[in-house]
Amino acid sequence: MPFSLSKHSLPELETLLAEIKQEIAVRESAAQTPAIPPAVEAVTEAAPSPTDETPPQPEQAVVSGSTPVIRYVHPASRTLTWSGEGPTPDWVTAYLAHGGSWSAMENAAEKLAASHRPVRSLFPTRSQ
Repeated sequence: MPFSLSKHSLPELETLLAEIKQEIAVRESAAQTPAIPPAVEAVTEAAPSPTDETPPQPEQAVVSGSTPVIRYVHPASRTLTWSGEGPTPDWVTAYLAHGGSWSAMENAAEKLAASHRPVRSLFPTRSQ
């Protein structure tokens, strides 16, 4: 996007140049250190430690010989699921840090499971 510098006075251009050099220095130093997005950094700082709040322990999270049962689902995104086994996913930590609850995730998992159950007709057909 082109923009004209000819409208600016010499002192304004020198101020802009100093600001540009400062911004370049900041970005170069940031490129040398691993960048953490501000949103992730804020969640990391506010996130409770694993000992503060632990998920309710499932009675049986895995049916032998099958895939893990989904016990937790993010209420706003059905693609974020967790069986309750293994390390806690980042999305669970972030959700809890922002005021979410374990019961809300469990309720969302129940709704997801109900939507995948076969529907039984209220009006059965006659078999011959």
